[in-house]
Amino acid sequence: MKQYISLLLLSGVTVLFSCKKEQAPDPSPVHPDPYMRVDNPANEADHQIYLLYKQTGIPVLYSDTLAKDPVTLLNAAYQITTYDSTLRIKYLTRSSDVLTGLNFVKNQILPALGGTLKPFSILLADSATGKVLVNNGGVRSIVTMLYSAYPTINTLIISRINAIAGMAPDTLTYFKKDIFKAILQTPLGQRDDLLKNFVAVSADFYNKGVYGDGSISGYLPYAPRETYGLVSLSPLPAYYYSAGTQVDDISGYFDVVLTLTKEQFAAKYGNYPLVMTKYDLFTKALVALGFKMP
Repeated sequence: MKQYISLLLLSGVTVLFSCKKEQAPDPSPVHPDPYMRVDNPANEADHQIYLLYKQTGIPVLYSDTLAKDPVTLLNAAYQITTYDSTLRIKYLTRSSDVLTGLNFVKNQILPALGGTLKPFSILLADSATGKVLVNNGGVRSIVTMLYSAYPTINTLIISRINAIAGMAPDTLTYFKKDIFKAILQTPLGQRDDLLKNFVAVSADFYNKGVYGDGSISGYLPYAPRETYGLVSLSPLPAYYYSAGTQVDDISGYFDVVLTLTKEQFAAKYGNYPLVMTKYDLFTKALVALGFKMP
């Protein structure tokens, strides 16, 4: 009996010591945040990136290597809901292009982004392309698209950096529009309350054809898009066009509002009451997100 008691006590002590070992594992090595930018005075681009990081907290990247010790790579193809296997990024190779992109971001993009609109990080790239499905008159095809900007879960890719220096003023305006649109679309889409009144103005016209004099059932009378509160950068087709969807409506206002000043917009659309009403609602929604209108 004493022998059994001794064995039980010995087993209990062994279990206790085993538990103690399991409850105190060796700590994992502590590595610095791979997105943290460190100064490199020997490289002007790295130095200016570090200064901007200290000022704004936003890491600007120009390659897929976030850190070298240990090696940590950026995978911009990962999205919140999917993996974009068609995304292809060509990285910058010249320090002068990095500096051009950095100055562009610092002076023309970040000043307009308040609140929570600032990206987690920004990747400056030569190009970013991907395969997209295009529906042209019922004919579907897959084409390669060159993105000006491409938002991902951990970075905002800004492409065509090496072309900025040679852009004409109008081209630069449209380039900035594409970047702001890429930043603003998702947070605006998550706030139904901000666009509720905007959408209501033209909701009765969505998904309808515009043709004829109004005597044909199911068609709106042929008139300029602006008559129905709709805007677009594309020319007005003759005789017939589709009023489009709510998504098309919002996209059209992004394109026009972000390329015209308030005065230019009023000069072009001032005779269309529905458009002017929606302009006020749309710009107020952007400002509510933290965007500073140019």
